[in-house]
Amino acid sequence: MEKTPLATPREEDSSSQRSNFSQMVSFYDTTTMQPLQLDASWLPVYKESEDAVHFILAFVSSLDKDTHKFTFLKSTYVMCKTALKRGLTQGLDLFCQTCEVVENIKDLLEKEPRDWLSSQIRYLAMITIEELSLVENVLEGKTKSLLSACFSSVLLLPSEREMPHQNTSLYIKTLKAMDAMLRTMVLSFPASSVSKELQDIFELLLDYTRSEREAVRERAMGRICVLTSLLSSYSTLKPSVRFGRDSSGPVCPEDISVPAMGRLVGRLILFRYSEEQTRYTAFHALSSLAEFLYKSRPRDRSDEFYWEALSTSSLCYLSIAECTQTFGKHLPSSERTDIILEAIEAMRDASILDKEVPSSMLDVVMKDLDLWLTDVPKIVNCILENLLCITSESGRLKVQSLFFLVTSEYSSAAVISLCEMALQGDSTFQELCDTLSSTPGILDKVLTEFATLLQNQWCNPPREGTCTSHGAPSLGQIDLEELGDEPNIWGDQGRPNMMVAFLLLEVLAGLSERIDMSIKFEAFLPTMMKILEAGSEDEKLKIIKVFRNVLGQLKMSKASSIAVALVGKILPLFDSENGQLRELSLWLLRDLLRCVVSRDEKMMRRQIQDALIPLLFRMNDQLPSVARASREALFAAAELLNWKQLKHLLQKERMWELGECLLMMRRNRAEEFMHQSLPYLRDAQSSVRLAAVRFIRCAARHVREQDLETQAHILRALQPLERDRDISISCMAAHTGLILRAPRVQRRSWVVLQTLCCWCR
Repeated sequence: MEKTPLATPREEDSSSQRSNFSQMVSFYDTTTMQPLQLDASWLPVYKESEDAVHFILAFVSSLDKDTHKFTFLKSTYVMCKTALKRGLTQGLDLFCQTCEVVENIKDLLEKEPRDWLSSQIRYLAMITIEELSLVENVLEGKTKSLLSACFSSVLLLPSEREMPHQNTSLYIKTLKAMDAMLRTMVLSFPASSVSKELQDIFELLLDYTRSEREAVRERAMGRICVLTSLLSSYSTLKPSVRFGRDSSGPVCPEDISVPAMGRLVGRLILFRYSEEQTRYTAFHALSSLAEFLYKSRPRDRSDEFYWEALSTSSLCYLSIAECTQTFGKHLPSSERTDIILEAIEAMRDASILDKEVPSSMLDVVMKDLDLWLTDVPKIVNCILENLLCITSESGRLKVQSLFFLVTSEYSSAAVISLCEMALQGDSTFQELCDTLSSTPGILDKVLTEFATLLQNQWCNPPREGTCTSHGAPSLGQIDLEELGDEPNIWGDQGRPNMMVAFLLLEVLAGLSERIDMSIKFEAFLPTMMKILEAGSEDEKLKIIKVFRNVLGQLKMSKASSIAVALVGKILPLFDSENGQLRELSLWLLRDLLRCVVSRDEKMMRRQIQDALIPLLFRMNDQLPSVARASREALFAAAELLNWKQLKHLLQKERMWELGECLLMMRRNRAEEFMHQSLPYLRDAQSSVRLAAVRFIRCAARHVREQDLETQAHILRALQPLERDRDISISCMAAHTGLILRAPRVQRRSWVVLQTLCCWCR
C-alpha cells in the first residue's frame, strides 16, 4: 500500500520527503502516544494517508501536545492535501470534528509566544488552515474564532526590524502564507455566507488598525489590502471548490453586501492621508474598493464623473474632503454614518497621529447635513461617548461644533441619546452634564427639547383608544433593549413613548444636580406641575428632586412665586405610600417656606394652613427621616406664621403639647381640623392613627356647638378603631366616642380633668 509522506509542505523535494517520512515512521513507532480508540479505516483517504490519520488520532489523545505539534500540523496538511487531490474528502469533516482538529490548531496558535518568531508553527498552521478551508463543512461556524487566533498570533509579533536577521525570511514566508490562506478561504465560502464571513474578517482586522503599535497597524492594513484586491476582481476569479459559488450559481459583486464597508472606507481614508507607511497600503486598498463599488452598485451616466475620480490615477490627487465626499455619494446611508463614526472616534484614537484628517472629514459632513445625517441617534451617541476623551482642543471643538449642528437640527435625537446614557448608568454621564453646562448654546437647545418632549407627554390631551396610564417602572427595572436600537419617542397613534418619557425625567433629575437649570426652568414648570398631579410615584419623586435641586439656583423673587404655586401641589404627597417621596416632599415644603419674600407672605400664610394637620401627624411617622423632615417643615411654617409658642414647643421637643397649641392658636378652626384628621384614622401606620385619635379627642372640647350629623360622621370614622389590633388605639377610640356622645358641659369637664394626660404616650 502506497503511503503519502509527511513532509514539510511546499518546500522539500522527493528525497527530503522520503527522509522526513522515515523519521516520522521511526518516531511514531517509538513514541508512547496511543491513538484514540476510533476506527478511521472507513475514511476514503485512510488508505492513502494511514500514518497521517493515525498520528492525528494519537496527538489528540496525548497529554504532551507541545512535543508533537509540528508533526500534527504536517499530518493534517498531508491528509487534507491528499484527500483534495484524489477526491477522497467524504467524511473528512466528521473526522476533523471528532478529533477537534480546528480547535487544536487554534490552541497551538494561542500558545505561541507573542514576543518572538523562532519556529514554523505559524507558517504550518496557515497552510494547513488553507487546505482545511477547501474541505466542505470543516470550518463551518469556526472561521471567525480560528482567524482571530491567526491574527493575534501573527499581527502582534514585534516589528520586522526588531526580529533577528535569521527570522526575517520565516516572517515574510508566514505573512505570504496567511495572505494565500485568506484568498483561498474567501473563494471557498459558500455563496450564501460570503458576505457575512467577509464582514467578520474585516471587523477583526479593523480592530488591529487601532493598535498603538505602527507595525501592527501596517500588518492589518496589508491584509485588508489583500482582501480588497480580491473583492475588486472577485467576479472573474475561479472558485476554489465545487461547494462554493457554483453550488448556487456564480456570485456577482452586487450579491456581496458587507455592512463594515463604511467603517472600512472611513478607516482607509484616515490612513491614506496619514504620514506613516500605511498610507501606501491604504491608497491601494481604496483603489480596489472603488473598483468593487463601481461594479457592485447601481449607477447612471451622472455617476461616471465620480467613479472616474476614484480611479487609481485620479485618487492620487484627491484631497481629504474630495475623497470623503466622493465615496460618500456612492455608499448607502448606513455606511455613510459609519464613516462619520470613524472620523469622530479618530479624534481620540492614538493610532491616528494626524488629527487634521478626521477634522477635514467632519467638515464635509457639516457642509451637507441632509446627505450625511441619516442616523442621528447613532451619531449623537458616538459624539457623547467620545467627546470627553478627546485630548486635542481643536479636535474637541470640532466635535462640539458637529454636536451643536446636530442638536440644532435634530434636538430630539440628542435628548434620547442622553436618556440612553442615563439608562445604561454610563460613568461619563455626570461629566457630560458638566460639558453641557460649559457650552450654553448646546445646553439651551437640549433643555428646550426636554421641555417640549415633556409637554407633549403630559399636557396634550390623549387620543381616543390611547393608553393614558403613567405608571412607570423604576430605573433599575428598565432594559435598554425594550427601547430598541433607535428609541422612538412616539408610541402608537402619535402618543409619546411612556418609557422614554420616564427616562426624560431621569435625565432631567441628573442634569438638575450638575448644571444651572434656572435658565430654562420656567419652560418646565407647567409640565412638572401636571406630573405632580397625575404622575406615578416614581415620576413625582423625580420632579421633587428637580425642584429641590433647582430652587437654590433661582433668584429669590422667582423662587417665591414658584413656592406659592407649588405648595398646594405637594400637600397630597405627604401621605404617599413611598417613604422617600414623603420625606423629600416635606423637605421641599420647608425649602419653599424659607424662600418666600414679603410680597408673597400673605398668600403663603393662607395656603400653609392646610398643611398644619398633615405636618402634625407626619411627625409620628414610623420612618425617623420622615418624622424629622415633618418637624423641620412645621418649624418653618411656625416661623412664617410668627407663632412663637409653637416654635418654642418644637425647639424643646414637647411634642405632646403641639396639638393643644395648634387648637389654641386656631380655636375657630377646631371642627375643620377634626374633619381634616379623619383620613388619618385609616393610615397604615398605627403611630399615625393613634396621633389622629388623640388630636380628635383633644379638639372635641374646643367645638362649642356640633350638629348631630357631623358628630355621627366622626363617630362612624372612630368605630372601626375600637377593634384596632393596637390596644392603645382601640381604648382611646372607645373613650373618645364616649366623650363625643356626652352632653357639652359633661364633655368639657371630662376633658379638663384629663388635660394633663391626654397626650401621654
